[in-house]
Formats: sequence, structure tokens, C-alpha cells
Amino acid sequence: MEGSDDELLVESFEPAVNWNEALPLGSGRLGAMVFGGVKSELVQLNEDTLWSGGPRDWNNPKCLETLPTVRKLVMDGKYAEATSEATKMLGPDPQVYQPLGDLKLEFDESHDTYDKESYHRQLDLDTAMTDVNYTIGDVSYLRQAFTSYPHQVFAMRIAGSASGSVSFSVTMDSQLMVGKEVVGSKYITMKGQCPSDGNAAQVESSSKSSANQGMEFVAVLQVEVFGGTGKLHIDNQTLRVHQADYVVLYVAASSSFDGPFKDPSLSDKEPTSLAFSTLEKIKGLSYDDLLTAHLADYQPLFQRVSLRLGNHRCIEGDEQEWDQGMVMKREGANQGNADFGVQMDNSENVDSGDKDLSSWEHIVPAEIVDSKRVETEIRASGGMDEGASLHKPWKERISTKDRILNYKEDEDPGLVVLLFQFGRYLLIASSRPNTFVANLQGVWNNQLHPAWRACPTLNINLEMNYWPAETCNLAECHLPLFDFLEQLAVTGAATAKVNYGLEGWVCHHNADIWAQSAPVTRDPVWALFPMSGAWICLHLWEHYTFSQDEEFLRKRAYPLFKGCATFFVDWLVEDGKGHLVTNPSTSPEHYFIAPDGQRASVSYGSTMDMAILKNLFNAVISAAKILGEDETELVSKVKASVERLLPPRTGSDGRLLEWVEEFQDPEDTHRHMSHLFGLYPGHSITPQSTPELCDAATKSILKRGEIGPGWSVAWKTALWARLWNSDHAYSMVKRMFNLISADEKEERFDGGGLYSNLFSAHPPFQIDGNFGFTAAVAEMLFQSDETNLYVLPALPLKQWRDGLVTGLRGRGAVTVGIRWIGGKLQEVTVQVHIQICLLFISD
Repeated sequence: MEGSDDELLVESFEPAVNWNEALPLGSGRLGAMVFGGVKSELVQLNEDTLWSGGPRDWNNPKCLETLPTVRKLVMDGKYAEATSEATKMLGPDPQVYQPLGDLKLEFDESHDTYDKESYHRQLDLDTAMTDVNYTIGDVSYLRQAFTSYPHQVFAMRIAGSASGSVSFSVTMDSQLMVGKEVVGSKYITMKGQCPSDGNAAQVESSSKSSANQGMEFVAVLQVEVFGGTGKLHIDNQTLRVHQADYVVLYVAASSSFDGPFKDPSLSDKEPTSLAFSTLEKIKGLSYDDLLTAHLADYQPLFQRVSLRLGNHRCIEGDEQEWDQGMVMKREGANQGNADFGVQMDNSENVDSGDKDLSSWEHIVPAEIVDSKRVETEIRASGGMDEGASLHKPWKERISTKDRILNYKEDEDPGLVVLLFQFGRYLLIASSRPNTFVANLQGVWNNQLHPAWRACPTLNINLEMNYWPAETCNLAECHLPLFDFLEQLAVTGAATAKVNYGLEGWVCHHNADIWAQSAPVTRDPVWALFPMSGAWICLHLWEHYTFSQDEEFLRKRAYPLFKGCATFFVDWLVEDGKGHLVTNPSTSPEHYFIAPDGQRASVSYGSTMDMAILKNLFNAVISAAKILGEDETELVSKVKASVERLLPPRTGSDGRLLEWVEEFQDPEDTHRHMSHLFGLYPGHSITPQSTPELCDAATKSILKRGEIGPGWSVAWKTALWARLWNSDHAYSMVKRMFNLISADEKEERFDGGGLYSNLFSAHPPFQIDGNFGFTAAVAEMLFQSDETNLYVLPALPLKQWRDGLVTGLRGRGAVTVGIRWIGGKLQEVTVQVHIQICLLFISD
């Protein structure tokens, strides 16, 4: 069996040369990219509040004036004119996520040469630590690093096997640095300032120009030297270590950010004192003390889910078809009823056209036990390969880069496990309570002008970042998204009023730490997307359905539901055919050819809009019933509206239509799968309830094809999983393992794949592909809705014949364990949880 928990290593046998080869560490707020150089070590650092600009009024009063004209042009079928007119409804670009700086180490002349065969660097997902090992002569060196969420510091320990063998210099730099000094005998303080507008011309390094008057920040380095002969000297703005046994470095950072509604130049927060205060709190604690606290915090989160996959050859005579689509029927889920049964569906994949969705049979009881018990029992039953040594000597292992290159030949299931767990690791590392949301690059960025500003992009990317949060047992990591949504609801209320003349709140496709809620600039094809808030509200509903936490529903989710629904019941307009539709409406980032032959993007009632609103309105109705508020005027309006929403439609070729008409599509292999929202991540298209729409969705995905950026590949994997189509789902999994050169940074829509450090490549780097992949693999193994649990619905039999997964979460507050051997289900365990309150109060 491949992929046991002690093989969760991202490995290389040479230092990183490029940022896309470095190894990521993160505590939610702090991020670090460790290069692992020998003569010179570089650790690129981030702090999640470092953004250009500040709060401002980005709303556009001309939007309200323009809206009636755009709507009339749309209803008159003048789509190109409507698209052109809609540019008057747009506003300014969001601000830009900024890098903190670099920690730089230069080693003495002993490091001019080293035994390259001895070199090894790794990121251990089980400990959230990087190790760098190499040998010089008879001395072995080990460099370990981690970022501590409990203590909010980056920590690195540098040790040699011989006494007095560690000598180096250390300093810090930043592209935004305005000053640096050595404080006392062991500290370096680096001060910087973000631009007042990240969309202006690039700010010159090391200068405090008039454009560089934004948020202030400070990073403080503390150096601790150990060993009888070890000494620390000050050399200008550098600290030099001589002949130590080992050295520990700590970095703390802070900024003047004081929430999204306060100008950082007016903040009372003093970054220097805050950073030193963080270091003061670890005074008297050893490196091992911090490491112990780090592991005690991190491992209970990460180790909740275990996955093992094997691809042993089929046993002769055992080629019979796997009974896919096992469903565990749950009655009375909302009441916490734990009466489960197992049903087997002996049918073909959905796209075969032969699926009989009524043929449920073979009901047997399912034991409800603690899922943590499963792994021990499976080892005892002989369901795992005990003979596979997973801590092989380095020379017997291969790098992660080579494993990616080899995947098309060996289809190593252990690499699938590694990438699955890497996504969970990245979510823990970039999204923890009391931090900002995981942005387009998580928390990692080394550029003043990163791709797409590293913004939270709300027409797919931010939501995809949080797809694995509930299913993969990281509900706490979901909380920053809810904090952010509450902030967007504040600014979005002004946007609703100024831009559209409506009550409630709304936000659009791009945002930043200042909670920008209005449309951004240039082109309606991406900017005019007022559906983002409704989409993120569905994450609140997901959190409730997984946790059954009624307190959360009442105090956090439902107030946001009401404001969002208030906007949308009044945003909808008549289509003249008895339906309610959105107008104007786009399908994110996708143009069409109007009947007059002109290119356009603005129409009405796009399939994605309608699917989001159907899911939102149904969630509002269900939540209101649970909370005893189903007789209010708002809920009555929502009930009336949901019945009249324009339903999904199919075209002449049987595909699900993306727009209100069967427009010509100039990019029918487009990367966005927006019109399939109802299938995934929504729940309005399912094999059980809408088989005809599943057939239309199947045709749509096939027409789109497999090529696309990494996040698109992940979305398609999840879509095929929801269709219970294991062959196509696995085909997309296989496509993800496409090695992208670390030097390749230019945007390509046909790229897709992974850098050697497992970062998802658009290219360039875009982290949602990592998160989407993890969520999609979970969907292949286990799905749930409000009444059923579906076991191994899209299992690729030949590639993952043997397997074990424990800790995946299902709706109805359940945790499952699943074991299969030789393609045959051996055991399913289900643990039903009591309600858990995850309300989070900021300091």
C-alpha cells in the first residue's frame, strides 16, 4: 500500500534556484519560502496583512444611472452594445499583496564545496517543517525550520555534527525597506512601508518616495548562539556567528494594519513594539519548547485525515466490475438521527446512458464507531503492505520532481496521496483563525507586482481555496473566509445602495484586504459579476450542514443570508416569459458571439447566476425553517422567487447552455466551468434527482476538453467525480501531474500542472489548483448530501485497487472511514458528532 503517513515528504536533492522550487512554510499569518542553499541560504518571508493602499470609496454612482440602459439593450437583444455600455458601471482596481522581505545567510569558506551526493532537502507535511541536510568533509549539517501559529514566529535551527562547525553571517532585506539597524547584541530590525497605491508605477527599492506612504511594517530577527566557543559579532547591519555548535534564528513581524475600515497611516498600532512583544513572549523558551508547541497545534489538525492508495495488479479472474455508487441512507439528518444503512448501486457510470437510478438494493447495517479505530484494525487484518519501507535512505529515494516526471508511466498512487495532503497542509499554513483569507497565492509572494495582484478572486478562485475545508476535516481553517465575508457585507451594503439603489449587500469578482466590493476596471466580462457574495454565503451553509451547529447558523450565517437575499430578490427582473432572471449577467471571463456576429459578454440569466441563486435561496429557506423564521416577509419573497427562477436549459447538441440563448462560443474549450456550478460545487444537478441534466453536463465537460490551467483541471476532476465517472475523473487526476518548469511564469491557459515543489501552475503559480485537487480527490472517494452518504462514488478501480481513508467529513456531522482491498469494499465506519460551536471572536 502506497502513501502512508510517514511518506508525506516533498523532496529534492539539490538547492532551489527559483522561487517556484523553494519549500513553503506558513502559520496563516506568516509565510516563508525556504530555498535550502549551502553557501548561501535564502528564506523569503511574507506577512498576510501587507497590502498596498487603504480603505477608499470605490463605488460608482454612474452605475445606477447606466443600469436601466444596459438592461434595455440586453432585453432588446443588443448584447454587444450592452457590453460596451456596461463599462460605465465599473470602478478602480483592487490593491496588491506585498512581500515582507528576505532572510539571508552567508556561510564561511568551509561551505565553498560540499558533498553533492549527501544533499537532501524536504518539507515534511506531517510536522510542517523543512529539513536541509548536507555533508562537508566529516561534518554533517542540518538546518530545520518551521512557522509557529501558537507563538507567531518563524524559527530556524542550524547545527553541525562537530563542535564549533557553524559559522555564517545573517541579515534581512526588503524591496520595500526604509531602514534597518542592529538592536542590542542579537537583534536586527528591518522597517518597511507599502505603497499608498499598488496600481501606480513600481516603487523603487530602498526608497521612501511619495508613492510609498502606505502601511508600515517591521520584521525583527533574533539570533541565539549555542556552544562553548560560539560567538556573535555585529558588523554594520549584519550579525556574524563564529564557531557555534548550533544557532537558532527567530523572526517576528507586524504591521500597522488595524482592520479593513481604518487607514493604516492613521493606525495606533506600532509595528516595532508589536514585533518585539512577540519575541518577548518566547523569552525563556527553547527551540524544542517552541517545536513541541508547534506540533501540538499543527498535528491534531493535519492528522485528522489519513489516506492510503495502492495500484496492485488485478488478480486473474477478478476483473468483474466494481459496484460503484454505494450510498448510506440517512433518515432525519437534520435531527441528528443516527439510523444508517448501506445500499449498493450495481449500475454503470453516469455517462454510459444505462444508469438506472431507481435500482437501489442490498441493504445491510453499518456500524457506527470511532473512525480513529479503523487504521489499527486494518493493519491487523492484513489490509496493508507492512513490508513497504517508507523511510528509505535518501539514495534509494527519488525527488518529488522526478516522481512528477515519472507519473505518466508509473501512475504512483503515493504521489496522489502526497498532493492530496499537500493541499490540506497549504490550507492550514495559509488560513487559520484571526488571519486574512488564503489569497490567490495563499500567503506566499516574492513580488511587488504578483500575478493578478495575488488578490482574493471571487468568481472561482477564493471559493475553490476553501472547497476542502469541510470535507477534509479542516473546518477551523474556514473561519477566515467567514470573517472576510462579514467585512464584505459592510462595504457591500454601500455598493448595493450607490451602484444599484438596492438594500442588502453585494460584492463582485475581485477583492483585497480593504474589502473592496464594487466592480473593478476595464472589462465587464470579469468585473461585472455581482454573484460572489451569494456564492460565498453557500460556504456558510456548507459549514452548517457539516457541523449541524445551530448557534453558528443563527449568529453568523443567517444574518449574512438575510442581507444577501434582500439584495437578490430585488435584483431579479422579469424575462417576459414568466421567469425571474439576473440582468445584466455574465458567465465569468467568457465571451460569446451574439446573433448579429459581434463579440459580447453581457446578457441576462446566465446558467451560473441561476444555479447560485437556486442554491442560495434554498439554503435561506432551509435555514429559516431550522431557526423558526420561515414566516417572515423576506423568506416569503425568497420562496416566491425560487419557484420562478429561470431553469437550466439544454442546447441543440444536448449540452447544458451557458447563456440564456444558444450563442456561438468562440472558446468552447474555455477554462471556466461556470455553467456547471449546479453540479459542483452546487447540489442542484445530481445523478439521483436530475439524470437528464447530468447527461447534458457530461456533454458539456467533454466538449470543454481536458486542457486548462491547474485550477481548471481540478474543477473538472470534481465535476466528473460528482457524475460518478471514475475514468474521466482519474484522467483529470493524471493530467495534473504535468511538470512545469520553475522558470515558466508567463500566463498560459493551456498549461496546467505542478512546479517541482508541488505548487499548482496556471502557470504562473496559483494556489487554488492545489486546494481544488484535494477537494476533488475527496469527492472521488466520498460524497454526501443532506440525506445520503456516498462511498467510493468515483473510485478508479485499476489505479487505486487497494485503499484506506479515514477522517473525511460528511454532511450531518459525520466522520467516515473507508477500506477497500482488490477493488472490493471491506469496511465503512461512521462516527456521528455532537454539535460543535465554532464561533470565533476576534481580539
